[in-house]
Amino acid sequence: MRDLILEIGCENLSPESILPASEQLGRDAAAMFDGLRLTFDDVYTTGTPRRLVLIVRGLAASQSKKEETVTGPPAARSFDDQGQPTKPALGFAKSHGIPVAKLERIATDRGDYLGFTRQLKCERTPALLKRVLPGLIAGLKWPKVMRWEESGVQFARPIRWIVCVVGSSVIRFPFAGVRSGDTTHVVPWLGRGRYKVKSADHYLATLEKAGVIVDHVERRAAIEKLARGKADSSGLVLIEDAALIHELTFMLESPYPLTGDFEPRYLKLPAEVVTTAMRAHQRYLALRAKGKRLVPKFLTFTEGKPGSTAIVRQGNEKVLKARLEDAFFYWQDDIRTGVDGLAARLDSIVFIEGLGTLGDKSRRLNSLALFINAMESRDERVPEAAVTRTAMIAKADLASEMVKDGKEFTKLEGLIGSHYASEAKEPNDVVAALREQYMPRTPSDPLPKTALGTLLSVSDRVDTITGCFLAGLVPTGSQDPYALRRQAAGLVRILEHRPALSIRPILRAAVDGYVGLGFCDGVVTTAVLDQLDDFLRVRTETFLKERGIAYDVVAAVGAVAWSRPGVAYERASAIRRLRGDRAFELLITGVKRVGNILSPDMKRFGADWNDIQAAFLKPGGGEFDRGLFADDSEHRLYDAIREAIPTMMGHDEASDVPSILGVLSELGPDIDSYFDSVLVNCPDETLRQNRHRFLAAVFQLFSRYADFSFIVEEGENGAT
Repeated sequence: MRDLILEIGCENLSPESILPASEQLGRDAAAMFDGLRLTFDDVYTTGTPRRLVLIVRGLAASQSKKEETVTGPPAARSFDDQGQPTKPALGFAKSHGIPVAKLERIATDRGDYLGFTRQLKCERTPALLKRVLPGLIAGLKWPKVMRWEESGVQFARPIRWIVCVVGSSVIRFPFAGVRSGDTTHVVPWLGRGRYKVKSADHYLATLEKAGVIVDHVERRAAIEKLARGKADSSGLVLIEDAALIHELTFMLESPYPLTGDFEPRYLKLPAEVVTTAMRAHQRYLALRAKGKRLVPKFLTFTEGKPGSTAIVRQGNEKVLKARLEDAFFYWQDDIRTGVDGLAARLDSIVFIEGLGTLGDKSRRLNSLALFINAMESRDERVPEAAVTRTAMIAKADLASEMVKDGKEFTKLEGLIGSHYASEAKEPNDVVAALREQYMPRTPSDPLPKTALGTLLSVSDRVDTITGCFLAGLVPTGSQDPYALRRQAAGLVRILEHRPALSIRPILRAAVDGYVGLGFCDGVVTTAVLDQLDDFLRVRTETFLKERGIAYDVVAAVGAVAWSRPGVAYERASAIRRLRGDRAFELLITGVKRVGNILSPDMKRFGADWNDIQAAFLKPGGGEFDRGLFADDSEHRLYDAIREAIPTMMGHDEASDVPSILGVLSELGPDIDSYFDSVLVNCPDETLRQNRHRFLAAVFQLFSRYADFSFIVEEGENGAT
């Protein structure tokens, strides 16, 4: 048992590609060795900007022994009546170079066959590695590749050296014009730091001595420790940036920290602008005083200790000054223009081809936000003047020098707008809403905290999703250029906490906004609305599944309440808690019996309380005639529902779903008794139709909350 070290040395790899490539290298190597019958103890991979490393511990010296059974023709056709081998038997034996006499009858699941058992060849590991390692390297996937015409090899960057040693033996093979050996490099572009590799452990020790931190986990920890130590030595605090630390981890092999300064006047800029200027191109970390105040200093890393730290520091300071000077110019110019001046420019900026300008979008946002605001309860509503003002300047910063034209500050949209609004003395709630309008940007991002910010975020997402669907820009497979799935997922997260808001009417209002401004006509909108419903329904169902709701419960509540994600989750959680309860299971059985006997056109989901009350509480209000009831069980079920409705309405008012389901569960025995006693499809047409209409009214009471036909009962289809 020996260790294998494989190092692929190349020109600098892109930071985002290194970890996925090293992880794939480990997975593919383990699968390859398993397939080759080469046992091993452990597979370890890591990567740096200039090397991918694979170390396999305890690799066997040769393939493990294995027998193989080879079958030929069916035994019944292998010998004739005299016991002589037939042509199929003779041909099979000849093709494998063995006498017929050595063939034996082998029992299989398909019957008896003629065959034999042989010992597979056990090849030595070095010979195997020479053949298979080039394929292992070539199989690595990269976001972008280069291609070598001579060999046809594709790889992320030019390969400069390959180290391959098993135990202490060098494995030599060619790949992409490079022949593997036992020499690694530390600073290849300077021709310095050539080291012979004697073994896997020797490789790690050699590079550690040369100052290279090979392991990416150790390297990240070292960068964090060095950064904090440098900040502490200056009496400052490092502004945490996990994403930048991760990026630096795969940009450096021998990190060395260095601090620099910039002019204090740039601190007049918003802190986010300063830190973005540091981070976007230069990968500098920001520092602050013991309070939260940003200080005019930065922290950067070099690859190893430079010969002259002063010269390197001056170079970094010079580059950052140019970035900050640009930002300072943009800031002053935009402040002079003001938010209203910036908003006036929106009519000349295209939103999405075919969907008008950003000025049009602002007007749609205003109408849609006012519509959504009216859906809220009175104590949750925002003054209409604030809604209109916020909507009309929400996209103003997209016309600013700071944000437009794809510069590094583009990702600060919304945030920059809030600073411009603050400079213009806009009300605090408007400023906060502008800052929150794109939240949540990611699945882990917090939601908007203010009512105005929530209105703006919901309106913006719905308008963009609706517009893209109207323009035919529907996500397909992995293609989603406008990130509509992410925007929809964020919308569902927001609406989870806004039970008064329903997706369907908001979508229809959004479509009306486009129709009203002349970007589409009513003819095409019906099909698009169906598409939008399906798209958002899937997002709600995904939201429920991610919270551990079973597929059948997701389908049950989704059929009725997908448009209100928070309500759907509340109902799904209540059903999940009742699962296994005998009364609830009896209810499910009863509701399914009701549904099975009704035609599709008689089933109504999500019924309004007014309709339910009319059917059961108002004399003559229902479509059925109680005077035609011919069995006591019909009267008992009717009376039980009449008694239950006021209690359910009270629980509904309090959003007490568990209690509602509890009341419904109490109706299970009466439904069961009804079907035991009543022949619904009786010969008398008048009675039959009346019973169907009565059951339709019963069905709409239960189906106000979920389509219980989707629920898999205990023991049904293997469910428990």
